[in-house]
Amino acid sequence: MLFYTLSITILLWACANAQFGDFKQNFGYVNVREGAHMFYWLFYTTASVTEYTERPLIVWLQGGPGGSSTGVGNFEILGPLDLSLQERNYTWIKNFNVLFVDNPVGTGFSYVEDNKYLTKSNDEIALDFVELMKGFYESNPEFEGVELYIYGQSYGGKMAVDMGIRMREAEDTGSIKSNLRGIAMGNSWIHPVDATLTWGPLLLAAGLVDQEGYEDIQASAREAERLFNEGFFWNSTMQWAATQQVVLRRTTRVDFYNILTKMEVNLPDNLSAYEIARDSMIRDMPYTSRRQALNLNTLMNTRVKQALRIPERVIWGSQSNQVFDTLRTDFMKPVTESIEKLLNETDIILTKYNGNLDLICDTPGQILWVDRLKWPGAEGYRNAPRRPIWENDQLEGYYKSFGNFRFFWINVAGHSVPRDNPAGTNAFLRDMTSFG
Repeated sequence: MLFYTLSITILLWACANAQFGDFKQNFGYVNVREGAHMFYWLFYTTASVTEYTERPLIVWLQGGPGGSSTGVGNFEILGPLDLSLQERNYTWIKNFNVLFVDNPVGTGFSYVEDNKYLTKSNDEIALDFVELMKGFYESNPEFEGVELYIYGQSYGGKMAVDMGIRMREAEDTGSIKSNLRGIAMGNSWIHPVDATLTWGPLLLAAGLVDQEGYEDIQASAREAERLFNEGFFWNSTMQWAATQQVVLRRTTRVDFYNILTKMEVNLPDNLSAYEIARDSMIRDMPYTSRRQALNLNTLMNTRVKQALRIPERVIWGSQSNQVFDTLRTDFMKPVTESIEKLLNETDIILTKYNGNLDLICDTPGQILWVDRLKWPGAEGYRNAPRRPIWENDQLEGYYKSFGNFRFFWINVAGHSVPRDNPAGTNAFLRDMTSFG
């Protein structure tokens, strides 16, 4: 225990003198619970402002659970440098201060001293996040009161919903001085059963399976639904993984993150259906970047780790599988009731955006749960016009909004919209923050 305490103290002290690359940044650990240490990495905006705090603070959460925001989200999606360490021309730090968080504990550079400290539910994850943000504001008090937005991709969107509830509760009691204004759910794992049940219809409509393939997929998906409805949540997760295998077999390995591409065919033969499904969710990126995954792992555990002075015993991503496994029972549970709570009891803006080429968190599955939401603006949203998104004379998608809820359909984008369609991304960033 003494080793970890000393390591964290040294790291926090070193933050002022260490960084990776030329962009102004801040990073550190927060001990969110006994035996649980969460890592954050802040990049200050490069916008032409007098003070950084003139621009909002955006928290980016990767999916999985177990996907690293400081690794995948930063280097592969929207950080200042790409995986080749070249400057990214559409990085979000051009307009915002961006806080990458390795969440839940055990993800990326975040770690637990024993697996018993891993989180078992979405609410436990949310409570840890509140503690993380308390520690962040303590170290960076200039951001207190600055507009805060949480953007979560895939499982990150699911986590963000309950984080919103717990953050607002903490704000109301005065235990944290944040200013949470919005939550964005990008291709998010909000209602897993809805998503799984719509894989077959989407693939059939796209011509990627025939009727026999469709029926095979649906039979497996309905079994996952049955298990969930009967309360066998762990078994439902395993059946979800089995359904993925049916899809891969029937489509000759369509990429779950972009239906226009194929996943690599040289997966290890000794992986189970569950392991393949788990690894794809943790990776939270197309299978075609498997070589990039190896490069990212090397980058994070060598140059980044050394530059940020991460304690030697902390290995980036080493506990990711355990993170996913520990949440297996919670994995298939929806968070739609939490979304309704936010819509009914707060003024927080909720944005749902989806790349229309995604399969794992497909747009048809998102529409199902959105249309069932119970909130005062439900009828107004249903009757609201669906408007086009034009960026630089290109049709990048459509949006629909009412009150504090929005839905953005983004064209030419799969699971990771900010990477696939930066122009379309600007539309929902501006809508929520007025910047972008």
